Amino acid sequence: MPTIEYNDEQVDCETGRKLRDVLLEHDLSPHTGATNLLNCNGHGTCGTCAIRLTEGPVRADQQATRLKLARHDEMETVRLACQYTVTDDIVIEQP
Repeated sequence: MPTIEYNDEQVDCETGRKLRDVLLEHDLSPHTGATNLLNCNGHGTCGTCAIRLTEGPVRADQQATRLKLARHDEMETVRLACQYTVTDDIVIEQP
């Protein structure tokens, strides 16, 4: 069972779960400020749940276009939590 480390907290996660769902179930929002209320609810269209992977697998995916529109730095380690499938232990932070 993979472990997610975020904001100095660790949570266990079933393999194959979406990162955003697991974080929200543990009251660990990937969103900040008003985006906690105003977001696309995990459909991958707003880019407000972007996280940076500091440890763990960073996979190539279809998120690249959406992330470029949001102008996140260091694109190679930034992913949308709503689209990221947890398969291994990861450490994440806000970009």
